[in-house]
Amino acid sequence: MSEMLRFGGLASGLDTHQIVDDLMKAERIPLDKMQQDRQVLDWKQNAYRDVNLQMTKLRDSFRATGLGLQSTFLQKAVSSSNTGVATATAVGNAPNTSVQLQVQQLATATSWITPTGTDDPGVNENVLDQRVKDWWGDGEGLAFVDGRATISLDVKRPGGEFETVSFHVDENDTVAQVLTKMNRSDLGVNAYLDQSAAAGAVPQMIMTMTESGSGSAIRLAAEGEDGDPSTSANGRALLEAFGFGFGTEDLPQLETGAGQEGQNSRFSLNGHGTERTTNNFTINGINYQLTGETVGNERVTITAQTDTDKIMEKIMSFVEEYNELVDTINGSLREERFRDYHPLSDEERRAMSEREVEMWEEKAMSGLLRRDPALSSALSGMRMSLYSSVQNEAAGMFKDLASIGLVSSSDYMDGGKIVLDTNSRTMPDGQRLNGEDRLRAAIESDPEGLYQLFMGSGETQAEDGVLRRLRGSLDTAIDRVTQRAGREGRTMHQFTLGREMMNMDDRISNFERRLQQVEQRYWNEFTALERAMAKANAQADQMFSLLGGGMM
Repeated sequence: MSEMLRFGGLASGLDTHQIVDDLMKAERIPLDKMQQDRQVLDWKQNAYRDVNLQMTKLRDSFRATGLGLQSTFLQKAVSSSNTGVATATAVGNAPNTSVQLQVQQLATATSWITPTGTDDPGVNENVLDQRVKDWWGDGEGLAFVDGRATISLDVKRPGGEFETVSFHVDENDTVAQVLTKMNRSDLGVNAYLDQSAAAGAVPQMIMTMTESGSGSAIRLAAEGEDGDPSTSANGRALLEAFGFGFGTEDLPQLETGAGQEGQNSRFSLNGHGTERTTNNFTINGINYQLTGETVGNERVTITAQTDTDKIMEKIMSFVEEYNELVDTINGSLREERFRDYHPLSDEERRAMSEREVEMWEEKAMSGLLRRDPALSSALSGMRMSLYSSVQNEAAGMFKDLASIGLVSSSDYMDGGKIVLDTNSRTMPDGQRLNGEDRLRAAIESDPEGLYQLFMGSGETQAEDGVLRRLRGSLDTAIDRVTQRAGREGRTMHQFTLGREMMNMDDRISNFERRLQQVEQRYWNEFTALERAMAKANAQADQMFSLLGGGMM
């Protein structure tokens, strides 16, 4: 705005604006250099953080998942010779095993079904939409208190004892809402009305226990909720309204009618007969799902073996992630630095095409972390962690990665990548195996020892597994880079580059204030020049007029 109010060259005819601009370009050269240095610091911070992000990703990949979990090495592949009878999966620390299974009967749930019959012609019309107060009037069935009826029943689940369960219905509830409340209560049933019968026929109610097995029962509650006998009476009224009948003993029990008594599953494992209340159960780390019954002497073979392929996949996934990180760090340490390519100023950027700017900045950002000591130290620590031997008896015969077929690349330019050994070694049993075969053999022979090689812990670092040590090395490297370049959530003064950038920002601000003073000085000098020339011109005009306007 100040420039818009300045008028130069009125007396001298000079292009004062252009002259001052040209003078200020020279004055701004140090400022341009400082701004370029500030931009380089910003680029370097981003480069550090990109590496830090990748190191964090690798560390977290086995901190809570993958090779950091013992269960990864205990994965089993379970197969069934007849999936129509049974399927199985491994849970927990399942052993390698093979069992013969015979299924005599499947578990079923107790169910109660009301008998069919005839009633008033309209009984089958929109029963689910009818309201409780219209279907069971107060005094004829349910006892409502302030528009609500409490219903209590005793229920016994397979293998359990009778317990009292209560739920509430409101007088404005529809029959459908009552069924929903029953199903959501602790009664443990799934009830619904079948209205598919012909007009005039009573809808059938089907109520099934949600748990399978023998021994399930529903009876009238002894006292009801809080000793109130009316809630027990409400239980009888509710179920009888749906068409169920009760026995005549002191605590009448619900009769199954057209339903069925639940039963346990009965089966034999390797000739040993047993039973369960469900068709889904776990024995010795194997979860069985029974889906059918065997015929005659048929036997279903369930086999559980170490899932070598899945464990191998996890290990090689880690190797791939580690090698990607090594590539990133090595690339940063070796990347060529083009010192002639500085960050572009706004004026330089405007003079280039978009593609030219992209190519220029690619070179300008190259090599910012070349030979960086923090990254060099990180890479050395990672190599030491992985390739040092493990002095831990729990790892068994596995003392280092080479013993399971994983070695450091012999190519110096790879910078210590992990590769499968292409050379064969003689194993204790006399076999000669290459790296991949050694790794597979290690997985199949001793998955627990393999886990200890990777994640075992001890009193000394030498006893720690290679990944536990690697995690420590990565923690150290991440902290060191964070101290240099910070991370999200840290303020500028908490890391080295941040403090350098704050200092640079202060220098730039101070220099810009100095430039404003210099510019103002130039304008003052040219203004003084204009005033002097205007005064000289006025004097010349006066002298000229005294001489008669130049006429003799």
